[in-house]
Amino acid sequence: MRVVIQELAIFLLPILLYAAYMMWRRWRARVAGDPEPPWEHGHWFWAIVAGLALSIAVFLALALVAEHSPNAVFRPPSWKP
Repeated sequence: MRVVIQELAIFLLPILLYAAYMMWRRWRARVAGDPEPPWEHGHWFWAIVAGLALSIAVFLALALVAEHSPNAVFRPPSWKP
């Protein structure tokens, strides 16, 4: 479950950052008295593509550095003060 949540967070990061940027732009336009940019005309497609690319890159990086040997000894994580 933790792995799914982490990967979902990695996918959603660019989308959430873009949403925050759009909210900031709309606030700045409201303060300046300019028309607010509509949500529909944003670059949502590219935010989703960036999320997918980031997720794929993390999957590949983890596949390259993780040990997947069936004979590997499992050592649970431990915390020592």
